Amino acid sequence: MHIAHKLGVSLLAILLLLVLLLLPRIGEGAQANSQDFGDFVVHYNAISTDRLVDSMARQYHIERSSKRGLLNVAVEHKHDGTASMVGAQISADVSDLTGHHAPISMRETSEGGDVDYLGEFPLSGSGAYIFTVKVTPQGNSQPFVVRFNQDYVID
Repeated sequence: MHIAHKLGVSLLAILLLLVLLLLPRIGEGAQANSQDFGDFVVHYNAISTDRLVDSMARQYHIERSSKRGLLNVAVEHKHDGTASMVGAQISADVSDLTGHHAPISMRETSEGGDVDYLGEFPLSGSGAYIFTVKVTPQGNSQPFVVRFNQDYVID
């Protein structure tokens, strides 16, 4: 009976872990994450570049690959009941759970008056990647810091 109880608890723990691993993938898609900093909202998203549409990858000179990631950051300024995208100084880095750490070189893009920032980084294997993004909107002296995790599955 004691062994059966341990086996049952182990199976329940494995099932719970599998459910938790699937949760970040629910709703994954076009909607970016965001963090509110009062008058500013920082929008961010990180994907594998193989998920990009061919025409978009060509337009922004991005190599499509399951071993490359793309970080996208945009800053929205809320004022007088309206919101507009604004420029900012962006610095970012990524690390994996093994401790490998790399800066992400961000570049500004603009389309239709909207400003956003793109940065590519290598994906060395499947697992969780941890991002730290420092955002200093134009006219601000202190950066806002956004930290988030993203899971990747490399084929």
